Amino acid sequence: MFDFYQKRRLKMVMTSRYLQGGILLLTVFVAWQAFQRYEMAVDMRERRVEAEQEAAALEARKDALEAKVEYLSNERGIEAEMRRQFDVTKDGEQVVVIVEPEEESEIKPIATSTSKNAPWYQFWR
Repeated sequence: MFDFYQKRRLKMVMTSRYLQGGILLLTVFVAWQAFQRYEMAVDMRERRVEAEQEAAALEARKDALEAKVEYLSNERGIEAEMRRQFDVTKDGEQVVVIVEPEEESEIKPIATSTSKNAPWYQFWR
């Protein structure tokens, strides 16, 4: 008989509105936290992609700067860069500046009378 009352009491507790409401609140809370974690994971994935792209760009810039340092570390590179930027010459050399010829543009006269082309002009005459 004791088992019967225990089962009955357990059934009463399980069908209680308070327990069901608590379980519902707990379920909603867990679902909300899972959704927030999902949003955070998506945000972190986007940040990771951006960081990887930035790292690749910085790596390419590093390689370019290393190549430029290598180019400027020898005498020939320094001389070529000085000649390019400052038009410097050695003793006995002359600077030659090459200028492209100007393009000749054909000047066309503006029509003096529009009466032949526009019949509406006759009205204002």
